[in-house]
Amino acid sequence: MENQQLSSGKYALNYGLIFGVLIIVYSLILFIVDVDFESMRNFGYVNYVIILIGMVLGMKAFRNKASSMTYGKGFGLGFLIGLYAFILVAIYSYIYFVAINPGIVEEIMQMTEQKMLEQNPNMSDSEIETALEMTQKFTSPLWMTIWGFVTNIVVSLILALIVAIFFVKKENPMEQAA
Repeated sequence: MENQQLSSGKYALNYGLIFGVLIIVYSLILFIVDVDFESMRNFGYVNYVIILIGMVLGMKAFRNKASSMTYGKGFGLGFLIGLYAFILVAIYSYIYFVAINPGIVEEIMQMTEQKMLEQNPNMSDSEIETALEMTQKFTSPLWMTIWGFVTNIVVSLILALIVAIFFVKKENPMEQAA
């Protein structure tokens, strides 16, 4: 009876917030040691390793407490862990772009212009200007936060689908009969 009332929501919230904070701390460490934007994008994959660990630990803790965990329950738990973590990370990201490192937008624009000139040195000034105007529309703090959140949620969905496979624990029919 007690197992039916065990809710995965508490586990998802706890693990999501803990691992969201860990991602934020990791991001702040990269900022403090002055990792450039291009390298920071490569280090960003560590965020997915962090959330993967959060999903594994959260599902394991829930499965150990409950007598069973279906694939759907595991997937839902993993996805919610990612959702809660990345909501927290999105809030932090917006604050980062607006208050902590507002110069990052200009850095992105300069890097974009440099790459355009390297890839196509024959671009006219008007073509470069048009391309940069388009890029600037999507590099506002709000848009970067939204796109980052959407990307992180898609990755969370995929990771939860995969991780849940390894944590399915069905009830033993012999235990139910007893």
